[in-house]
Amino acid sequence: TAGVLGGVRGVMTMLCFLPMLLKKNSTGGPGYKTGRGFWFSAAELAFWNFGNQGLCNVALLFTDATRVSFFTQASIAFTPFIASLGGDKVSSATWLGCALAFCGVAVLGMDGGTAAAAAELSGGFNIGDLCALAGAASYSMYVYRIGQFAKQGFSGEGLQVWKNTFLALMYGSWALFDVFSFTSGAAGAAVPWAGWQNWKVWALIAFSAIVPGCVADLTQAKGQETVSASETSVLLAGEPLFAAIFAAVTLGELLGTMGYVGGALIIFGALVAGDVFTKEKTA
Repeated sequence: TAGVLGGVRGVMTMLCFLPMLLKKNSTGGPGYKTGRGFWFSAAELAFWNFGNQGLCNVALLFTDATRVSFFTQASIAFTPFIASLGGDKVSSATWLGCALAFCGVAVLGMDGGTAAAAAELSGGFNIGDLCALAGAASYSMYVYRIGQFAKQGFSGEGLQVWKNTFLALMYGSWALFDVFSFTSGAAGAAVPWAGWQNWKVWALIAFSAIVPGCVADLTQAKGQETVSASETSVLLAGEPLFAAIFAAVTLGELLGTMGYVGGALIIFGALVAGDVFTKEKTA
């Protein structure tokens, strides 16, 4: 089940951070803000991250992965809006880059090679779509708050270490609920641990915990010390493009014309948001 899968992955991710957790200065140490504010900040990041991942897991029960992938990338448009409400100045270049990247994600999400796929994206919303959109909003808050906490003087590395600890506890609670529902004979409860004997599943979960769960969290937190939340959101919009590249290399799946057009729009949007085309000012 989604809860057990997240619980197992959460424990694996926490084990990756264990050497940092055991350090004396696991919250950042000298030069960084610590104390009660740090713990509230780490717990808040865990809450927004849990909302994003959990809602997307639920969304997949009601709609297909292509639609979920598209709707979760709506965070590209949500993040600058949230940042502007929070008082951050969002440049016109960033707004333009967000719009271009958002269009690129839409085009890439429609790449399926069949009229049925395009028609499905133009259909009405279902509960899965709404969950995916809510997950996108939660991720936008996560990206925005990481940047805010960095400005406030908290250690990005320390927050990620403890955020993942809190996240593992949240997923652990969900996993226990799934197990309790099944063992108590609740109607419609799925087998929580189905497939546990498949070593490939364990290997894939371990990879997910180490690379996206640990390495990506640390590098994102470090990057957002100098990159705005809005620009970060646009750069992260490249996720579907990277997924397409990995699928082509490992599974032999190739993008269609719309996929390449969408990928190009995403990259161009990221460059625009990063002011790459702005003429450098001389002193």
